[in-house]
Amino acid sequence: MRQRSRQIVKLDDVAQRAGVSPSTVSLYIRQPERVSEKTGKKIQTAIDALGYVHNKIASQFTGGQSSNMAVVLPSLANTFFSHVVQRIESTVSAHGFQLSIASHDHSLDKEEEQIRSILQWSPAVIAIAGADHKPSTLKMLHNSGVPVIQMWQVDGGTFAAQVGNDHEKIGYAAACYLLETGCSKPAYFTTRFKDDIRARIRYAGFCRALEERGKTPLLVDIPSGDNIWQGSREILMKTLVKERGLDGIFCTSDSIATALLMEAQARGISVPDQLSILGYGDFPSSAWLSPVTLSSVNLNADEMAVRTAEMMLKMSNERTYKGEVVDIGFEIMPRGSTRLPF
Repeated sequence: MRQRSRQIVKLDDVAQRAGVSPSTVSLYIRQPERVSEKTGKKIQTAIDALGYVHNKIASQFTGGQSSNMAVVLPSLANTFFSHVVQRIESTVSAHGFQLSIASHDHSLDKEEEQIRSILQWSPAVIAIAGADHKPSTLKMLHNSGVPVIQMWQVDGGTFAAQVGNDHEKIGYAAACYLLETGCSKPAYFTTRFKDDIRARIRYAGFCRALEERGKTPLLVDIPSGDNIWQGSREILMKTLVKERGLDGIFCTSDSIATALLMEAQARGISVPDQLSILGYGDFPSSAWLSPVTLSSVNLNADEMAVRTAEMMLKMSNERTYKGEVVDIGFEIMPRGSTRLPF
């Protein structure tokens, strides 16, 4: 494998900006309590301004290539995320790499901390979720010299390497599908709407489709909690009573959609004749639910994993390869919970 430099912003750059010696910067990084408060503030200001990340490996030895890769994602509880990461790990480990995994629970502050920690070990490649990140996080990534792949989203972002879906198109297509299958008043059911960036982008596409047809979008943000199944089931009847005529739902996950399907059946609501339910993610269980199977949006998880792993391996081996944008597309899977298109 070809050796490559990882640290673009060097310790000497920090020292020069802070007006101290490189040894003082090194001491501050290793033992900050041994540096005066005044000098420490100057050094930390320089570190923040430059987006410097201390290379722990370089401090121990030089030369060679990192055998570590990393993936930072919003949730490990999501079946889709965990499936993709498992496939990536299987591929890169077969080529001698170890995959580090971090989950930030949709917190950009926590994501910044995790990425800073990962970059300290100078991974061969790092993959991150989506296009929305703190400016300080982007500065760290761009200045680290570590190749970055943006996963799960290709509609936005500043990185040349992207593998994922266009979420605005997904939301638009989901709304069109519900309307074309006979729904006159569809709603968008989600949770933690403020935190889930890609859910907000899908909702924008959902709204665009409805507004083009002169309809008013309806958003239902399920209160977050430890049990999304309970929260989803409890809110369905409240929404149906409040929003008379609601006859279609697009959910931000198959977990929410399955919970709504269970509650509808328990309440004697005929699915899909009275209420159509469309999920997102196409979980393995969705096609095998009984008595009604769940329609869902399939995100081509296997292709996402394969293309991401291939790109990670190529970027680790070829210094000049900057990656590419790969839109893996999606497919709406019609099943029992929605009516067939006219």
